[in-house]
Amino acid sequence: MGGLVWVGFVAFFIVALVVGVRVLLLARRTRELPELLMGVGVLGIGPVGFGLMVVAAQFAESSPGLHHALLGVALLAVSCGAFAKFVFNWRVYHPDGALARVVALGSGIALFGTFVYAGVAHGFVVEDPLEPNSLARSILQIGCLLWGAGESFSYWTKMRRRVRLGLADPVVSNRFLMWAIGAFAAGWGTAVGLVGQIVTGSTTTQEGWVMVSSSLHGLVAAIAIALAFIPPGFYVRAVRARAERTAGAA
Repeated sequence: MGGLVWVGFVAFFIVALVVGVRVLLLARRTRELPELLMGVGVLGIGPVGFGLMVVAAQFAESSPGLHHALLGVALLAVSCGAFAKFVFNWRVYHPDGALARVVALGSGIALFGTFVYAGVAHGFVVEDPLEPNSLARSILQIGCLLWGAGESFSYWTKMRRRVRLGLADPVVSNRFLMWAIGAFAAGWGTAVGLVGQIVTGSTTTQEGWVMVSSSLHGLVAAIAIALAFIPPGFYVRAVRARAERTAGAA
């Protein structure tokens, strides 16, 4: 069981790394802000932030200085990734929305504040999940993911009606659904892990059920994100075939 628990974490790490790099390379060609924000968000929260936290844990006793430095970079990556997702949600779904702008920019200021506080007050150590600074960062990270999931799902419901009328590409429409599922799984998995740490007073790796939950949510997120950004040919054909059957039935 111990080895199987890591399947979800490894799958999420690999998929997020591949997708994040691909999207950033796309942003380099298109010079478009949404692609840049998406790439930074996926890489920051996923493989860079989470990955460096895992690496940092290996040096907690043998090299405290390196441990703190790696945690600092990891927290900066997570903060940048979450802020990028907040701005993405604002600029893509509500470009003219005053409330969305306030939420995105306010969240960015708050994330920067948690990062600075973690460095000044603790020197970048593993914080107690109940500590206000750590709790605020976790809530912001969960918030950007769940907000994005809700927006993407809402957009998918609108596009689905257009697909039935032959006015939208079913594959593009399906990508919004898959991204909604992936973002929700990542956000909800993080929320469950946070609650687990608060209830038990232990870290994620110390509680078996929290590890299993996080791994399963990571696996779902990995599959959904892969289908959204790098879908295999058979999946694309299945989506188009289903759209044709639905249109024919209508």
